[in-house]
Amino acid sequence: MRLLAAVALVAVPSIASADAEAKEAFRVGLQAFRANEFDTAARSFEEAHARDPRPETAFSIAQANRLQYVRDRMPWRLARAVQLYRDYLDALPKGPRAKDASDRVLELEAILKELRQRGELTPYAPPLRTEIVVGADVDTAQVTIDGAPSQLWNPVAVTPGAHEIVVAAPGFEIVRRRVQITEGRFLPVDVALVAKPGTLGVRGSREATLYIDGRAIGELPEQARIEAGSHFVSVTARGRKTWNREIVIGRDQALTLAPSLEPTTQRRASTWVFIGAGVVAATAGIAGVSAYAAHRDADRLDAKRLALEATPADLAAYNGRIEDVDRRTTLGLGLGLGALAIGMVGAGLYWFDRPSPGARITPVISTQTAGVAVRF
Repeated sequence: MRLLAAVALVAVPSIASADAEAKEAFRVGLQAFRANEFDTAARSFEEAHARDPRPETAFSIAQANRLQYVRDRMPWRLARAVQLYRDYLDALPKGPRAKDASDRVLELEAILKELRQRGELTPYAPPLRTEIVVGADVDTAQVTIDGAPSQLWNPVAVTPGAHEIVVAAPGFEIVRRRVQITEGRFLPVDVALVAKPGTLGVRGSREATLYIDGRAIGELPEQARIEAGSHFVSVTARGRKTWNREIVIGRDQALTLAPSLEPTTQRRASTWVFIGAGVVAATAGIAGVSAYAAHRDADRLDAKRLALEATPADLAAYNGRIEDVDRRTTLGLGLGLGALAIGMVGAGLYWFDRPSPGARITPVISTQTAGVAVRF
């Protein structure tokens, strides 16, 4: 007797519009199958198939029974598998798993023939036990049913009526769920665990602003709760280069960042412009002081002229000082206006130096399109 026991994937049906209980049962079956709990997988798939009969689900039941036969050698599993492989082929003769189903039928029929000759083949009869089985995508989850410890994908015998299920896993919120079960039913319960968010703390100047995935969070220092996974973090401040990082934060993890913001080229330029404005303003001040000194000399010479004490040299010097006053005053005013204009340029460079959060470019590839997504 031979049996190919290589693990093949189940067929995953599209059950977007199917009965909610069928979808839940199928998810539990798929989880159990991946965990090599083939008996639980087969029974869960049977529950899904009973509520929403699809050829893909029939194929999955057949796969689970075929693999479980390797463990428990119950002949009815092979008969059930052949029946459901044929159901799949009747419904989807050109389906994606049609060749697998045909190969399995040929393989298993030879074994069934031998079992019939030995009188070991008995009719398939689904077990009638009142049981709950709990599944979850997190294989480290801890389960209790009515306070009693249990395990994922391990059927638990219960009495008909209401029961409370609690599922907990490190880094996930505790889930409590109350279910009703009737006599003789096998009830798969899929529990969706929600990951606890991480905590991101960012230290820095109060003038800086924190962005997470392009959304402004607030001024630093800031502490934010964000979902576990990959995030794009930016810190901006006037006159500073934008600080960008791609981070990965775990479930319930606390992560602290202390970004160092370097001055922008524009901020450095504004500093030099301010220095230049200061130099020009200082030169204008010197010109103003010099004009004032020339004005005082002119007043002194004018007093001598009015007192008829001025010599021809004094009169010539007086005329020269009047020209010095006019020239130096004009120079001082020109330099002062120039300093003001340069200062305004510096102020503009300073004030409008507001960098935006960085952009994250992510490749996008699908069956219908290809390109990049730019996230600001």
